Amino acid sequence: MTVGEQLLMIFLVVVVIAVLIGVPYFFLLGGAKTFLLKNLHHRYDGVDVRAIPTEGDVGFVYHTYRGFLFWFIQDEHRVFAKPEQAEILLARLMRFNLTWGLMNFAVLFIPFFTIGNYLAQKRSIEIQSVRQKPGD
Repeated sequence: MTVGEQLLMIFLVVVVIAVLIGVPYFFLLGGAKTFLLKNLHHRYDGVDVRAIPTEGDVGFVYHTYRGFLFWFIQDEHRVFAKPEQAEILLARLMRFNLTWGLMNFAVLFIPFFTIGNYLAQKRSIEIQSVRQKPGD
């Protein structure tokens, strides 16, 4: 057996062991539904958001994508917050999509959806902020 064949055999053994241990472990920990969910929730750290708007709040709807290879999950975020807080969260959610959202088969489309939706929601936040200023 040549060195190349030996390396191939070692690689295949490691892959088989990783799959036999990794796949059950993945599903025991919640599987696809919880994949990267903790990381996504960290985007909300330090940002004061509400489910119901109060005086001076702006709202936006943004979708995030997470998954791996042949599956992905799309999460919708409906948020109300002060304009500055909303822009911070919106930027964080966009960065999440442009990093963790690119690990699946939709990698060709996600950047376009992400940046397009980010620009639309940012503009919406600006319009809502201007409408709320006193004296207008």
